[in-house]
Amino acid sequence: MLPRSLPAAVALATLLAACKGPGVPHPMTNETRYLCCNLHYEKPEISDANYLKGTIIPFGTRVQVLEVRKSSVKFQPAGHPPITLVLKYGKDAIGMDQYLDLVFLREDPHAKLPKPGKEKKQAAAAERTRKLIEEGTVEPGMTKDEVVMALGYPPVHRTPSLSAPMWTYWANRWVTFEVYFDGDKVARVQR
Repeated sequence: MLPRSLPAAVALATLLAACKGPGVPHPMTNETRYLCCNLHYEKPEISDANYLKGTIIPFGTRVQVLEVRKSSVKFQPAGHPPITLVLKYGKDAIGMDQYLDLVFLREDPHAKLPKPGKEKKQAAAAERTRKLIEEGTVEPGMTKDEVVMALGYPPVHRTPSLSAPMWTYWANRWVTFEVYFDGDKVARVQR
């Protein structure tokens, strides 16, 4: 039997909404993952712009995903306070689930680092690249994967495609810089 008046219909809808019960947590909630890349924070809430200032949470850091919302995730990185990462600038271009899969990896990304070769020159180059990534620095010759580890993913609103020959990053809220590629390798960085 349906209510015959608008007030009765509104009352029924309100009652049903109140009886809905608790929401179902996101499947990634309470999982342990690894950071894809260096993230920076000055406050406990950061955005997908990942301004390159403040304290670095190193790539590969183990994190506990605490809570996932429509456009944010709260996580606890080992050795750091809980951080809320907001998908602010790229929310219209990328879904939250896709963004979570980019940033929070199942496997430790250290396995993707260049392996030292048997020759001294190769070993020195691999060690230099590892050090640059740990410092959050990019220089010519690094691969796109290495740039992501060092600086994070470029914000989607300024770099809509990772196949683009130029990626734009934010040094802070007012200053950007570009990383130019020749194929998969960094050709130059323009600050």
